[in-house]
Amino acid sequence: MTIYEETGASEGKRIDTRLSKQFSYSRNFFHHIISRWGVKVNNKIVKKSYQLKNNDNIEIDDIQRYLSPVILDEAPKIHIPVILEKDDYLIINKPKGVLSHPKTVREVHEPSVVGFLYHTYKNLPTIWNFIRAGLLHRLDKNTDGLMIIAKTEKWLEHFKKLFQAKSESKNIDDKEQTELKKFYRATAHLTSEGEKFIEWIHELPYTIQEPVIAKLPHTISKIWITKIMEIVEKTEKTITFNLEILTGRTHQIRYHLSHHGLPIVGDYLYGDAKETEPMQLTAYKLIFRDTDNEIITVEI
Repeated sequence: MTIYEETGASEGKRIDTRLSKQFSYSRNFFHHIISRWGVKVNNKIVKKSYQLKNNDNIEIDDIQRYLSPVILDEAPKIHIPVILEKDDYLIINKPKGVLSHPKTVREVHEPSVVGFLYHTYKNLPTIWNFIRAGLLHRLDKNTDGLMIIAKTEKWLEHFKKLFQAKSESKNIDDKEQTELKKFYRATAHLTSEGEKFIEWIHELPYTIQEPVIAKLPHTISKIWITKIMEIVEKTEKTITFNLEILTGRTHQIRYHLSHHGLPIVGDYLYGDAKETEPMQLTAYKLIFRDTDNEIITVEI
């Protein structure tokens, strides 16, 4: 049990506000604890609106006990199309603007795939913890498209082996032979630098094998591989590609295209900071071998 004495610095503040600043959890998270009598002041149960006084003694129940799936009760109930459902897995079509999973409990109240799964399916397996239940991979919030969701431990282990085989492959040829393939469609602004890059390629498919320096805290620069499969459409100002990723890291496609003068439409991070359009990046096709030894192809 956590016990500490409140000094005059927070006098007059609501207890939910004070606790959310002390710990890396939201006010609603502490509402959840307080409503279940998990917080006492001067040995008395209080409401979330309690105004702190000088020298108040605050007692907090074990926070870890509340870091359980019940917190996902507060996640919005949203609809996500299910493209394919089997006994062991789902294929869903994640909309733009929906998180794959909350990174912290502060994001629990945003629409997410995990929130959808929590309200629709129960007791899904997880690689990490309940906040990623069912997830085998992720898409950026503003990227839409196909995601595989594990419904059973059997499929979770099967997919982990497919992923491991791809990540441990030593060269591009070996990676292309693995039984898990992910394809994306991206529409990019066609800059003069991008025009030169397209002319320089000459022939498709073309493999970009370069470091990715993602605009994230504590990022590590490593070599990642994006394959431009074909040009779907080209106009005076934009160009649309079909791509395959042979490695999968945060912002890989966005960085690789932008680095060659082809920032994705709507990508304010690697393109124009003033971008207001939805990001034009979609995970449109998956190919994988399932647990019945069948090659599955799903495309939108």
